[in-house]
Amino acid sequence: MGTAKLIGIDWGTTSFRAALMDGDGGIIDRRASGDGLLSVTDRDFEGVLERAIAGWDAAATLPVTASGMVTSRTGWVETPYLPCPAGADDLAGALTRLTTAGGRRVALITGLSYRNPDGTPDVMRGEETQIAGLALAGKRLAVMPGTHSKWVRIDSGRITAFRSAMTGDAFAALRDHTVLKLTTADRVEAPGAFAAGVAVGSAEGGAGLLGKLFRQRAGSLMGDFPASETAERLSGLMIGTEIAEARSFAPDVGGPVVIVGGEALAARYAAALDVLGIAHETAPADAAFAGQYRIAKAAGLV
Repeated sequence: MGTAKLIGIDWGTTSFRAALMDGDGGIIDRRASGDGLLSVTDRDFEGVLERAIAGWDAAATLPVTASGMVTSRTGWVETPYLPCPAGADDLAGALTRLTTAGGRRVALITGLSYRNPDGTPDVMRGEETQIAGLALAGKRLAVMPGTHSKWVRIDSGRITAFRSAMTGDAFAALRDHTVLKLTTADRVEAPGAFAAGVAVGSAEGGAGLLGKLFRQRAGSLMGDFPASETAERLSGLMIGTEIAEARSFAPDVGGPVVIVGGEALAARYAAALDVLGIAHETAPADAAFAGQYRIAKAAGLV
């Protein structure tokens, strides 16, 4: 590894990650903690940042890039969304720069907005930086699993459109706060149950979710499957529905779907795509930091 040239911060609602990078974007060292936005008291974002990275750069000479929910309404500085289409160069031109009380230079990477053909809006924060880090060629489709999953259309590295799905949020709410809770036992690994849920969710182009949810309740009551499988079937049902809806969002995009996310969720979406016979590949784990480096380079910070 070479000399340190950049510090990247991936700052979310519940997590904080930092990477010390050299002049080629290689990661020299890294930090990770649970110091997400929700844990910051008295809006002491600078204090959290300094405790994490001062050991790398006590003199505050290195530029810092930060992406994720840190630029949201509940973050350090709320930045305006940049409309699609946008890529690394556009994000570099839309950086919000601040200098902390301690003299550290921070460049905040903003999120993206998109208007669907019917005029309805969608937004993202953090995912745009991960996509920038992949530097994908041609027309591609990426899925970014999470509490609010994103399906992203990419053309020559630029995001042209995207669609969000509250899959993770809805799964947790349905499992814990609806009648399904009454027939859900402790979750166990059940690949067959998950696959069955994916197939049901994706049927009919993903339509009829509300009815499919109640039929899962009925299936448990009728003894079609044990309560220990309910959570896996529900997870498959939600993800299968999400994938079916996404296929109509990008019918013209070829090539494997790129899965961008943490190892556990990426594996779950890979399994669901396998059930449906959809080719896929998994992106590198450090896409966010790779994106921060590309944006920083385009902005002349390194």
